[in-house]
Amino acid sequence: MEKQSLSDIYSSLGSQYSYVFVVPKIRSDYPISDYLYLLYKPLLAEAKYNIESVSVFGHYKFVFKALFSKKVILHYHWLEFQDTKSLIGMPWKLLCIYFFKLFGGKIVWTIHNLEPHSRKLLKLHLRLHARMAKIADKVHIHSETAANLVQEKFSIAKEKLCLLPHPEFPSQVIEREQSIRYLNDEFRWSLNPSRPIALIWGNIAEYKKIDELLEIIEKHRLDVQVIISGPIKKGQLLLAEKLTIIADRNPDFYLRSEFIQEKHIPYFFCATDFCLFNFDQILTSGSVEMAISYKKDIIAPRFGALTELDEAFLFSNEKELVTLIRSSIFTFHNE
Repeated sequence: MEKQSLSDIYSSLGSQYSYVFVVPKIRSDYPISDYLYLLYKPLLAEAKYNIESVSVFGHYKFVFKALFSKKVILHYHWLEFQDTKSLIGMPWKLLCIYFFKLFGGKIVWTIHNLEPHSRKLLKLHLRLHARMAKIADKVHIHSETAANLVQEKFSIAKEKLCLLPHPEFPSQVIEREQSIRYLNDEFRWSLNPSRPIALIWGNIAEYKKIDELLEIIEKHRLDVQVIISGPIKKGQLLLAEKLTIIADRNPDFYLRSEFIQEKHIPYFFCATDFCLFNFDQILTSGSVEMAISYKKDIIAPRFGALTELDEAFLFSNEKELVTLIRSSIFTFHNE
């Protein structure tokens, strides 16, 4: 597929469409880590499109805009629910999307996941996503592999699909030992610069199988220090508690289960020798993209869009995972 820009995608819907509503909110106060801000940044500085992002409670805005102007695009991300609260809000979202389409608005839907990571009420999610795929005028995906999976999953016409890769995260190069000193001082850690450091980055959630990854490192007595950092996803408190127990018993594991301020991000990646991922399902990953922006070696499962990454060392089972980690440790000591 030919890669396109957001401007290309919107222009393909008609030159008269100049007002774009984005769901959910663009967090412009996080300019180096917010996916939506980085995705829309090229357009936010231009006058060609008037872009407004709205929350759940602001959905009525794009409905009224479509009712009176007929020249509106709705760009929707993450149409799913993770808990009872978000499930209760789903009828309101669907009603607004329905009336927006009825009033002549155009819909672009970005598919981030084939299934919700929580895997709750999968049949209902599948019905919602199949319906959204049908009414959307354009479906945005981030990779060729994702295009094939999405097309098969939701029976989407090929002409609807638009390929726009994940935006790049800005990176800041800081010397490794300086970064280690910073983390040790900031978080009262004891990272040793003479030993390799691996980073498990991103939201703490079941589908990432972080606990299994740490237990594999312990079982095989792999000589590596591991930083686990990121906020706890909704409904994942039990997992966070389990990770705390694992980290407390192993002095080589450093856990920071909270939102990481942007000022700290470069130090986490620049202190790191390689990044570890252990997803059991993934279509695209912001965490992997951030590791790429910092030019870090990546160890990740062999499936989905990850197979397209030149920067990744991929595994299909525990034996291959352990071999890759040992190889990274060996490389560290011999460089």
